[in-house]
Amino acid sequence: MRLSVVMPCFNEAGNIAELHRRLAATAGRIDGEVEFIFVDDGSRDTTLQQLKGLARNDHRVRVLALSRNFGHQAALSAGIDYAAGDAVVVMDADLQHPPELIPRFVQTWQQGYDLVYAYREGVRPRLGYRIANALMKIHIPAESADFRLMDRRVVDAFRRMPERARFIRGMTSWLGFKQTGVGYHQDRRFAGRRTYTFRQTARMALNAVLAFSSIPLRMASILGLITLMAGLAYAVYILYARLAGWTFERGWTALIMTILILGGVQLICLGIIAEYIGRIFEEVKHRPLYVVREWIGPEPTAQTAGKGGHNP
Repeated sequence: MRLSVVMPCFNEAGNIAELHRRLAATAGRIDGEVEFIFVDDGSRDTTLQQLKGLARNDHRVRVLALSRNFGHQAALSAGIDYAAGDAVVVMDADLQHPPELIPRFVQTWQQGYDLVYAYREGVRPRLGYRIANALMKIHIPAESADFRLMDRRVVDAFRRMPERARFIRGMTSWLGFKQTGVGYHQDRRFAGRRTYTFRQTARMALNAVLAFSSIPLRMASILGLITLMAGLAYAVYILYARLAGWTFERGWTALIMTILILGGVQLICLGIIAEYIGRIFEEVKHRPLYVVREWIGPEPTAQTAGKGGHNP
């Protein structure tokens, strides 16, 4: 059995040594060959230099350096592309995902599961998960993380999904296969500051909904219909008021209110449509998901590297 552990790294210089130490200790509990694939996602600190030092001293370490920062989901996908294991574990490099959970992943996988994901125990499911599951055609387990193990069959199927707006948790849920969860308690970052901003989190949530649901488009139609019905109801009210001889204040208030409401609804609908069109525009350009600047490790085969530009 060969196991690949993939970790995207962006400015994680303070975590690399401790992460490697804990990974090495964990690998000793696994019956089989283990490789550690560190993906440097355009770090601006000494992360890449430290990773190269690890590769010189540990034959299990592979380093995949991207040409710039392509984002967390693209970096994870790059590491998965270059992983050669019978099973692939993906996790973050900030030690919030405990490496000590990997043997339990392997044990559960050997029981016949194709995908084993980690979820945070003792945490009330956040509203975002409930909203996303209500909108999407797939189900994402509450409080699940990108920390997971995938069988080679799942990895091969995942690598055939070419979309650029990536939401890996949703993509692996869409694939199906036999899946189960393992609970864990998320640790604090070992060192450094959180690099995943609120804007990136919001963008990933938007990608999740738009990539797996057409409900926002339907909502735009429903919103337009509600506005039309409201306008017709207001017209009936005005007609009845005139026939009944009611007196009411004349002025621009009702007109301006109507124009603003209609204009707002139209802009919202156009914005929703524009989001979908923008994703179509990105997909049809067929640019690589990532570009590799350097690969330190065994020469990748055709079955591993392939989606991104490779320039060892």
